[in-house]
Amino acid sequence: MCLKNMMAAQGILIRRNSSKLSINWTCIQPNHKQDGPLFIMIKPDNLLQVTMVTPAPNGITVLFDKVYNMIKSASECSRRESGDYVTFGEFCVFASILKENYNQESAYYHPKDCIHQESRPGSPSRRAICSVISNFEVFLGGSCNPTTWRQDIAIPLLKQYSLTYYNPEQVEEWGPDLIEIEDQAKQIAQLLMFVIDNTTRSVASLVEAAYFAGSSRPLVLIIKGLPSEVDGEKLTEKELEDLDRGHAYLCDLVERQWTPIFENLETALHCTAKVLNQQVPIWDLDLNDGAQPVKHPHVRVDSQIINIKETFREYDTENTGKIPLSDALLAIRSITGKELSFPAYNKIVQSCAESGERNSFDFNEFCCLVTEYKHYEPSNWLNKLLKNVQTWLYQMPRTVEESVEPKRDVFLGGSCNKSQWREDIAIPILRKNGLSYFNPQLQHWNLRYMPLEVQAKENAQYLLFVISDESRAAASMVEVSHYIGKRRIVYLCAQNLKDGVEIYGEKLTPRAVKDYNRGRCYLTDLASRQGVPIFEDIKETVEALVERIKEDRKNERRQEED
Repeated sequence: MCLKNMMAAQGILIRRNSSKLSINWTCIQPNHKQDGPLFIMIKPDNLLQVTMVTPAPNGITVLFDKVYNMIKSASECSRRESGDYVTFGEFCVFASILKENYNQESAYYHPKDCIHQESRPGSPSRRAICSVISNFEVFLGGSCNPTTWRQDIAIPLLKQYSLTYYNPEQVEEWGPDLIEIEDQAKQIAQLLMFVIDNTTRSVASLVEAAYFAGSSRPLVLIIKGLPSEVDGEKLTEKELEDLDRGHAYLCDLVERQWTPIFENLETALHCTAKVLNQQVPIWDLDLNDGAQPVKHPHVRVDSQIINIKETFREYDTENTGKIPLSDALLAIRSITGKELSFPAYNKIVQSCAESGERNSFDFNEFCCLVTEYKHYEPSNWLNKLLKNVQTWLYQMPRTVEESVEPKRDVFLGGSCNKSQWREDIAIPILRKNGLSYFNPQLQHWNLRYMPLEVQAKENAQYLLFVISDESRAAASMVEVSHYIGKRRIVYLCAQNLKDGVEIYGEKLTPRAVKDYNRGRCYLTDLASRQGVPIFEDIKETVEALVERIKEDRKNERRQEED
């Protein structure tokens, strides 16, 4: 299924070429009367592509990062070269997961409950800033030269909506001295609009957007994709992977703050006008406004497809891509933890036996079978009782502290690549001082580890980030800026890239070095404004953090004694 079209894909009717094929809607939407059809085209190769969609009848909406992660995870599980579609079976699994979670009341915080009112000592409040800039409503942040979205689209529409704005793209050449003026403008603005265009790297804009999402400022974010070239320079596959990871982190972090992400600038401007003119909170925007409302941002749909695929592989002992019918029973029981006994399975087995043509399931068919079974419940009083108890337990308030992931003193975030700063410098110092840590560096990292890292950062008391001069570090800069915005205890080591630096064996162009260093410049500026200690030497950073932890623990002991 195409990434863009899958955003609202929850279906009831399916078209196979020219003939209609009905599917069991109860496995996705049990006990629900459908209000309007959704048609999905199944190509001859069994791949899904939406041809016409209507909003899901129960109001379920799929977030950008959920779609991104589910497609990436499905692609990784199936080891396919093209990663912009899912099969019908995979789609059934995802729709089932969403349905299960969206039927439950969220036990997690809402943005109204977590807006930051406090500031670090010495950091200016919005009202306290003395500025020569006039008051206005919208700050037009994001991609700059050579983009023209401000003049061509944003400014004319804002004028139609009678909204005032600040355009930072009023100079021919950007310089670090402009950061102070832009910062004043951002503090004054009632709403921050950031456009991540597909013609520039937009590293600084990624950093800023992540920070303002973390600080719970009203943010309207538009992401138009990755650039194939910048200023005539074609981006390499490795650089696109780095930028893609930065976009993925930004989408995940922003939507965890209940903030919708837009693809269309005109739609985003319409929503901006509604927020400012009608005083509608951003998180209350819905499909009628053209927004994908964020509900249950904690729900991660990609991990279950990975679990299903790994179980399938365990029973596919000969690596044929299929498992026998007899093994399918054991595999499903392994996934669900329940005894398997339901009419659909028996009918499928009987049908296969009568046809004499098949005696096994491929992964796509196995996904359909798993989904069907998950929504089948035998009609007896014991199963109903257990289901009610399970629902009650699910709805009990849960906190981050109840997570399986243990508490750690320090999260070791930042540049990975081939950098050994964790093993060579940070970990030995932390071990020497009896401090626990979480090391996110893996030999083969992929998106499915993102929720684990988020949980690890939430459970760590201190965050140490190193932005080294050996990596582009787009995703790492997004991470650290977001947690600075959330007022976490952060220690930052930031090193600028040097001219002629090589990353993954590729020599960066002067334009690329300038773009990534601009991101570092914005990062260190916002960090310093929030009182975050900033260093250039990694060992000095770690030692300073250790001293901070020792001092905090001394103060805690004094308070306990008093």
